[in-house]
Amino acid sequence: MIRYKGRGAVYGEVWYDEEPARDSGVDIVLYRQRAAPIAGARTSPFLSLVIDLSAGEDAIMDCRYKIRRAASKDELSMAFISNPENRLDEFRAFYDAFARRKSLAAADRQWLVAACDAGRLILTSAARNGEVLVWHALVVSGKAAWLQYTGSCFRDRENDYRALVGRANRWLHWREMLQFRALGMTRYDWGGLFEDESVPERAGINRFKKEFGGEAVRTYDCTVAVSPRGRIWLPLRDAWRLRKSPRQLCHFVFQQRFAAERHG
Repeated sequence: MIRYKGRGAVYGEVWYDEEPARDSGVDIVLYRQRAAPIAGARTSPFLSLVIDLSAGEDAIMDCRYKIRRAASKDELSMAFISNPENRLDEFRAFYDAFARRKSLAAADRQWLVAACDAGRLILTSAARNGEVLVWHALVVSGKAAWLQYTGSCFRDRENDYRALVGRANRWLHWREMLQFRALGMTRYDWGGLFEDESVPERAGINRFKKEFGGEAVRTYDCTVAVSPRGRIWLPLRDAWRLRKSPRQLCHFVFQQRFAAERHG
């Protein structure tokens, strides 16, 4: 379980089929990516794209050429950091600079530290000649990996450099999949799929993910109060959010979609 403090309660995050311990010491449990809704819970449906890592390398089809070029000509190196405590500041500085350029929320430091303390956080990067081009942050739970953050470094450079970064990003995803499969994991979750592709940027993000194959999967996020404090705080929190945003904060970009929940 990933534990952290909100404004009025202590939250515990569990992923996929994980169940919280009875003595977890939290007030509210956030069930992420459940296969089915939990009766009586506050529930939000979610669409994502999932790669079956047990299917083998041949399951990845459309972007194979770009991955091979990156592997053979771009002289990239990968870092796969399973104990990232000492690299969190480095990751955050890189990602937050990327987020400012894209008008996204900064990385959630409290959550990153909590996920790291729980042994659930993996950081990866792709670099060339010592320069990091791409960072990813992933949550691992059981045999599943979920892409939480991804940031790339373009720096308003020329087209060749931007193409290099794009290839490095694909290559890093591919190398992650191979590494996770070697560790016995079977699910690589892209962390979301836009259902509305009317915005070109969203359609482009979906297209990039679908180049790797995979299956669109519907899951559910469920929120359950498990203590007296939680049962008091949860309706107060929801009422505060409705006053703050008449649209109920329903259009978050995937990388920032949990931020409001974590600070509630």
